[in-house]
Amino acid sequence: MKRFKNILYIQDEMSLSRQGSAVKVAELARLNEARVTVMIAEQIKFFDDLSRRMTGRYKELQQAVIAHHQERLDEFLHHERWQDISVKPDYSESDDFIAIIRKVMRDGYDLVIKEASLEQGIDQLSMRLVRKCPCPVWVIKYDSTDFKRILAAVDVGSSYPETAALNKKILELTHSLAQREGGEAHYLHSWRLEYELMLHSPRFKVSTEEISEMKKDLLKERQSEMSRLLENNHIHYEERQVHIREGASSEVIQQAIEELEIDVVVMGSVGRTGIPGLLIGNKAEKLLNDINCTVLTVKPDGFRSPVTLD
Repeated sequence: MKRFKNILYIQDEMSLSRQGSAVKVAELARLNEARVTVMIAEQIKFFDDLSRRMTGRYKELQQAVIAHHQERLDEFLHHERWQDISVKPDYSESDDFIAIIRKVMRDGYDLVIKEASLEQGIDQLSMRLVRKCPCPVWVIKYDSTDFKRILAAVDVGSSYPETAALNKKILELTHSLAQREGGEAHYLHSWRLEYELMLHSPRFKVSTEEISEMKKDLLKERQSEMSRLLENNHIHYEERQVHIREGASSEVIQQAIEELEIDVVVMGSVGRTGIPGLLIGNKAEKLLNDINCTVLTVKPDGFRSPVTLD
């Protein structure tokens, strides 16, 4: 996975205590000879609530919290796992995704890593970063040990160049991660026959047999396109690693994660860009809210974050 050189690693009080993702981040940084910046994004609402009950003490409380976090961050980075890695703390604190994305833009980070704070699904901050951060966002399950089974969710049914470039990114990351971890990559595409319900209607009177033949042809077409995609990207694979499944993308991905016991899923991220091939809308967000594995999301070429530096 030699492509990330400038990593922003986001922590909170819980992940600092667990240190569940720290080993993986250190390994990735060492392999890539990458720089790592570690910052704390902590929910501060309860301090605001407390300060209302302790009139005139807000500044004092805020300084105490900042000092505590600085001490915890220094302790975290003092561990031997960070030896020989260019790592530095960032003592600025924010739970505001806009401030974090502006930091990504300003300092040129090419990967954001955040440890999942929920047992299932991803937290609100992670979701907002997945939607709007211009660089890849990696949400790591806190209890992850090995990334042995990696799933690439790709769209081979589109002729748009943006989607083809996105597929290439997903395949590269999946393949290199599987190689680095000594694991196994799987490649998934979901498909559906467009307007199937309409074709069944009395207005069009398309028979069940005709629709079945149309589906068979579409399946063969997608199988050929997937083979071509993998071969064009010099991916060597066995048939059992390729999965072409009928259904809604979010449901198909979730089923594949469970059936194949996937540790990491690599996919195009939720984004309102109008580019086909992305997972868009409420169903995709439901997938991310229900997901129970590590997820690495990537953006298509030309993606522009709605957040600006102005």
